[in-house]
Amino acid sequence: MIRSSLKSFFTVVTALITLTALVTGATPARAAITLPTTSFQPCSSGVTNYCIESVSITKSGQKPVVLIWTPAGTAGPSAGNTTGVVSGKSSLPGRWTAPGAFDTNNYDGLYIDAKAANAFVPWVYIDTQPTLSSGSATNLAATATNPNYPVNLDPESAIDIKIHTGDIKAGVTFGVGTDATLDLSSGAGYSTAEISGYPVSVPLAKSTKDCTGDTGVATALVTQFQSVIVPSNDPFGFSVDGASGKMYVGSNGICKLSTPTWNADTKSFKYSASAPKLAPDGTTINKGFYHAVISFADATALWGLKNPADAASALVVSITTSAGGSVAATKSVSARNNLIIIDVSGFSFPDPLLDITLNPDYNMNTTTTTKPLVTGTPKPTPTPTIAPKRITVTCVKGVITKKITAVNATCPSGYRKK
Repeated sequence: MIRSSLKSFFTVVTALITLTALVTGATPARAAITLPTTSFQPCSSGVTNYCIESVSITKSGQKPVVLIWTPAGTAGPSAGNTTGVVSGKSSLPGRWTAPGAFDTNNYDGLYIDAKAANAFVPWVYIDTQPTLSSGSATNLAATATNPNYPVNLDPESAIDIKIHTGDIKAGVTFGVGTDATLDLSSGAGYSTAEISGYPVSVPLAKSTKDCTGDTGVATALVTQFQSVIVPSNDPFGFSVDGASGKMYVGSNGICKLSTPTWNADTKSFKYSASAPKLAPDGTTINKGFYHAVISFADATALWGLKNPADAASALVVSITTSAGGSVAATKSVSARNNLIIIDVSGFSFPDPLLDITLNPDYNMNTTTTTKPLVTGTPKPTPTPTIAPKRITVTCVKGVITKKITAVNATCPSGYRKK
């Protein structure tokens, strides 16, 4: 049974897969990768392929805590408090937990539900669910006011999930989470994906009708952490020539959350997501964010950047919203650890579109070309535009530090200026 809070996310994924099949004419029989028909088991159970190797959490200011797989009915740590939580209807096979890991939370562990997004394609869908256990069972930790919704995951605790993904060569990973990073490796007969990030508050919709227009109202705001790994070596996958597959794009708008699109002619990287415009109170406007992680190798493949470390000046990041919607309150582009990190936050839902393109000024100023022979009266040389002065501020959130460089640099939501 798919719990209510995931229906919109799963509906979108299924619709996108169906559309891919219609456009490409692909059929399930042509798929190059076959995933298990059930959720991935812990690798400690003896499975070495398509399994969950490890899960850990890192609370703000503390060291990482490695969680241990604990089957349902096995004694283990309890939740730190029981405020606003009940056992949900969904029965789970177990949880990842450790002594002291959830002493301040109203859930006692995490169940990592990794599986095929549906029966037709090898997209790996990973959902992190809070658990509540008794002596004989492990259930979804649900809200006392509505047992169909999970309690909020701790937004100050980073979650790290490492899974074995068989023959998959990742093309792109997208999902729900902030400050997320993706690490891919291969060996021993299977590939491995490690996803790390923080849960984030998501406006949930009762139906797709609530995801468009000015009157859509969210049924709840639930803090979640989810990802979808899309392979490149499959007819239903996603790939860009020369890319490494280590791209990650995240948002909290799950109504249209999908793979990004790449236009090689315009060198434009677009990504869309949507959510109900209004919060459950019917008045407050829901705000959104985009988080993109692009490796230096991918930046070279996509835009031909000679020096990806210059990403802040080489790339133009823009946000487009529907009529009456706000533009992004904060945009930042930084380069560190061979990764380009793009954060855009503070825009209004329902249907923003993120666009990342090559700055024409950067391209013109860094590319050397042979001047053509000019006959007749030469045209006047245009006066170059002087870019406004950019400043850099340092922002912190727990153990995470970011440097934001922009004309009017400000810290993203949840960060404070150092």
